[in-house]
Amino acid sequence: MINLLRPIEVVPNIYQLRAVGARVTLLFGERGVALVDAGGRGSLGLITSGLKALGSSQEQVRLIVLTHCHPDHCGGLGSLVEATGAKVAVHRREVGIISGAEPSPNPFHNRLLAGLTHPFVHRLYGPPAKVDFFLNDGDPLPFFQGVQVVHTPGHTPGSICLYVVSEKVLIVGDALQHRFHRLSPPASVVTQDPKQARESLEKLLTMDFDTICFSHFPPLRQMARCALQRLVQKTGS
Repeated sequence: MINLLRPIEVVPNIYQLRAVGARVTLLFGERGVALVDAGGRGSLGLITSGLKALGSSQEQVRLIVLTHCHPDHCGGLGSLVEATGAKVAVHRREVGIISGAEPSPNPFHNRLLAGLTHPFVHRLYGPPAKVDFFLNDGDPLPFFQGVQVVHTPGHTPGSICLYVVSEKVLIVGDALQHRFHRLSPPASVVTQDPKQARESLEKLLTMDFDTICFSHFPPLRQMARCALQRLVQKTGS
């Protein structure tokens, strides 16, 4: 029987595990572990168990980097920072949201869904957290110099992907979906600017990658760049 809670190896030193609401990607490097996203509120136990299954621990987590500010990606941040003491890295356009200087947005951009979720959506966000690194497009990831930040706005203004150069792996957060063996842009119902989100995908084709890691789907390990190229051509026509 497959254990869905056990971390899966994407390539050596890159793993994914299931948290509350989304997958968390783990990068193992010489200076510690980086977590890509924090899952929703209540994810601490799942992430701690995943680290233990990989022979690691909370104490080895050096950095938590958020792909964007939606609560299924940042809701667990506060408890993770408290447990690990890790530094936090966020694209500079969303620092205010994570730090509490700006209000947390409702992910739903459909008027009806936004109205229905308004009374409780704020509960999905965790407490504000200090942001230690303000990320920009093209930056190397702090402590993990072989990982490049790629700003892909559209899903949210500060959405980012991470390009692990040596492993030819692209970590895309919610910038892409992979449903029924097909790549597609992010779900429009939770995407602030669908047109900009589609345009951002063209930037990813400037990179040489073999594998794509998603936040809500298993990794795409074969012909990933060709699949993205077909999507870009289709959506641009």
